[in-house]
Amino acid sequence: MNLRQLRYFTQTIEAGNITRAAEMLRVAQPSLGLQIRVLERELGIPLLIRHSRGVSPTEAGTLLYERSIEILGLVEATRQEVISQGQKTRETVILGLTNGTAALLGRDILRNVSETIPTLQLSVVEEMSPVLVDALERNEVDIALAYDVAERSGLMRIPLMSEEVLFVRSAGDGSEEVPISFADMLRQPLVLPNERDVIRQQLQKIADSMTLPLRIGFEVSSISMLKQMVADGGMASVMPYASVVEEVRRGLLHARRIVDPAPSRTLYLIRSLRRAHFKHDGDLIDYLNTALWGFCEALGDLAEPLPAMRTKLSTVASDYVSEAFVIKR
Repeated sequence: MNLRQLRYFTQTIEAGNITRAAEMLRVAQPSLGLQIRVLERELGIPLLIRHSRGVSPTEAGTLLYERSIEILGLVEATRQEVISQGQKTRETVILGLTNGTAALLGRDILRNVSETIPTLQLSVVEEMSPVLVDALERNEVDIALAYDVAERSGLMRIPLMSEEVLFVRSAGDGSEEVPISFADMLRQPLVLPNERDVIRQQLQKIADSMTLPLRIGFEVSSISMLKQMVADGGMASVMPYASVVEEVRRGLLHARRIVDPAPSRTLYLIRSLRRAHFKHDGDLIDYLNTALWGFCEALGDLAEPLPAMRTKLSTVASDYVSEAFVIKR
């Protein structure tokens, strides 16, 4: 066995599908399949059960997966420790944030984290939530704050707060202060991101439950372009307050709450269970938790902190990792 085979194997188990695992690893599917077959042949026992939905581990495959997680984690921890000894410099951690959290928190986090954790060098990546999850799985991001993250093997996900999203239109198209009903909102032509966007998925789910159509006037995944199209007039969107706060303050956009029902999303702290903990793991997690209380205050009654935010978050994360059984038998 070699480390590449173990990485390929663990990613395949977590993805539950060889095609998806190959995409996440950025390797050709035949190459990935070949490495797993070589591994099975070398060990003399099947490791995967192949079926119409993808793959799942055999009993031997489950054992190999659990040991591989330990091995790969130890290798990563050793790499980081050796680099730290050689460089004697600050530890670098890559934090993933969505557009809204980056807008309200990003600059303060970067400015203040060096005072709170002097030996930590923080780098921020801003992307949509699904992109951040993919980046975590490719080891391009160390830890992230993302919305409506689905449960998946190999991923720690701790719900931190729920947040209502708002109906947004050009200030020139009206400035009603009363909430708009979900049904009335659906009568507007909407500018929304693509189908991977968590807000659009939530809107579609609610619309389907009400047997009402979701009218998509334009599909735009660029946040800046989306806001500009709405500001030009004649179109509307559904966005989080943090993403439009500056435009609302400048009188370019107007935001209203949505009711009956009020669409909302949940913010999660996420990280890969396959990655070794970095040196300041707990300190950073607790710092992010403190920063999120300021985020909640800025959102006012649009946000509701969940139980994990009201405790020592690093302890919650540590307990999660200790109790996690990442293979669903």
